Amino acid sequence: MLSALIAAVSAFYGVRASVSIADTQRQDAARSAISDYVVKMSELVRTSKSDPRNEIVILASQVDALIAQYGQDKLHVSASTYRLTGLFLTLSTTDLELAERMGRKALELSARMEPDGAGGLRMVDPLEALQAHRVLADVAAQNLDLHRMNSEYQAALDIIGSEGKRNRYIRKEAPHYTRAYWALSAMQLADGVDKPDAALCDEVRRRAVAARADLQALGRQPEIVRRAGRVHTDRCSTGVPLKDLQTY
Repeated sequence: MLSALIAAVSAFYGVRASVSIADTQRQDAARSAISDYVVKMSELVRTSKSDPRNEIVILASQVDALIAQYGQDKLHVSASTYRLTGLFLTLSTTDLELAERMGRKALELSARMEPDGAGGLRMVDPLEALQAHRVLADVAAQNLDLHRMNSEYQAALDIIGSEGKRNRYIRKEAPHYTRAYWALSAMQLADGVDKPDAALCDEVRRRAVAARADLQALGRQPEIVRRAGRVHTDRCSTGVPLKDLQTY
């Protein structure tokens, strides 16, 4: 009887170990698939000769489904994965609900505070956090929500001000891109309104003036070209050279 009991216990723990190994393998496969989907979305955004929105929505939905199936606590998907998925959706599709959820999750992961080793706190990943704010600002612009768009871009600039000392890119490069994106998002928002009023156009022109030097310096950068390409008409007569910005 003792031998039988030992054998039963051993079999039980053996089964549990096998199940655990199988679960780990499935989770590893899910993480690998998510990475592959993000890479494919990136390639579609960069190189597709036709409209890639359907393919990107499908790939992003697969990312979302895998995360829902296994859970963030098991997959530990990175903030950059969420942020890039949201970014590719906003650049190429109209699935803004999923884009916003991805951007919010990226912000949640990257903007957490942790001890800085000197008795204070610092943001876990300020670069990812400010980029997540820019994705959320892009979503707001496409939803024609000027107030929220401005709030998100201002939050990105606030991170630059508070965290720039720790990161040269945040201090030197991020302000240029943030101001440029802000101006182009504002122009896209005005372009989407049937009849932009004087107040809206005044705001759009302020953003264009604030980013004039940035747009001139960053012209022909892929990220600027993609965003400029979504503005069909300069409805508020900002003086921004759209045609120049829309070509590599």
